[in-house]
Parts: sequence; structure tokens; C-alpha cells
Amino acid sequence: MSNPHQTPGLAPAPSVGEFSAAMAALGAYAQPPTDDELEQQAAAVGGEHVLAAVLANALYGASVGAGMLAEGHMLAQGAGAREMSLARSQVIKACGADGPGVVGALHWQVGQVSTFLKRMDEKGCGPVIAAAAGAASALHALLACSAVFSPEDERAQDIPEQLLRARQELAEAAAEIDELPATAAAMFLGTVPGL
Repeated sequence: MSNPHQTPGLAPAPSVGEFSAAMAALGAYAQPPTDDELEQQAAAVGGEHVLAAVLANALYGASVGAGMLAEGHMLAQGAGAREMSLARSQVIKACGADGPGVVGALHWQVGQVSTFLKRMDEKGCGPVIAAAAGAASALHALLACSAVFSPEDERAQDIPEQLLRARQELAEAAAEIDELPATAAAMFLGTVPGL
């Protein structure tokens, strides 16, 4: 499946078939989809570029799950901080990020976390999730600012707004966190601290 509408200047993206093969290699499919099924899925979601992004993010999720499992086995076998750092450093390397690109990769990863936590917060999952969602959103905004290295970068004009957003999100998260000890004591211990 080719992609004639790729954005100029970006490296060529792997094809839908390549993403699907990687998912199969990780065991994410009970049965890998055929080329015809992939074409039908692409039509259903709005095109190959959309399906490629969907599969890329699914592959990321499957890889995270595999990484968590592998790290669990490492820890069970007695691996320490040095080995854990070595294993985790491969995430950024695998993204192809180096130098300033590392901040961009971290920004993207925090965006994944922030989106997930916001969805959980919208479902009313409690004050800890609300605080985590606010803190993640603030970090996402700060990393967006940190990824700008030149006044000529068109994103430079967004920095003041991003910083204000980060400050507001952190203030709201801090307010949530300030309430958490009393809330947790009431929920889990049946008491209110100081009474």
C-alpha cells in the first residue's frame, strides 16, 4: 500500500502492511489480517494514512506491554538500576531521537499519557487521577516549550500560552494533591487527619 500524500520533509512512514507484520511478530493478533482486510480497514477509518497511525499506536502499545513484561522478568532475575536504565534507554534510541529530538520524543510520549489520564478523569476516576491528569498536561505543555530551539520556529509564538497553561494545570493539580491526604485517610482509614 503506497502513500502518495505523505507530508514533504518527513521520513517515509512504514506501510500499513509493515505495521501489521510487526504487530503479528509481537503476538498482538490472534490471526494477522490479510491485505484485503487491511484495505477494508483503511477504507473504514478514512485512508491508509489513518490506519497506519492507528496501527503504529497499537504497535506502540503492544511494545509497551512487551517491555513491561520483559522488565518484570529482568527484576525477578535480580536486575538492578544499571540494567533497567540500559533497557529503558532503548525507547528513545528506537524512536530515532538524538540531541534535541529527544525532547520531541518525550513530548510525544507524555502526550500519550496525558490523553489517557484526561479520558480517565472525564470518567470520574477520582482525585488522584485528576491530579495526575493535570500534572501530565502541564508537563506536556512544558515539553512543547522545551522543543523550541529558535525564535524562527513557528511554535515560538505559542510559548507564552503554553507556559500559562502549564502553570494553571500545575496549580489545579497541586490543589487536588493538597486535598488527597485527608481524602485518602477518610476513604481508606475511615478517619480525618488532625481530628
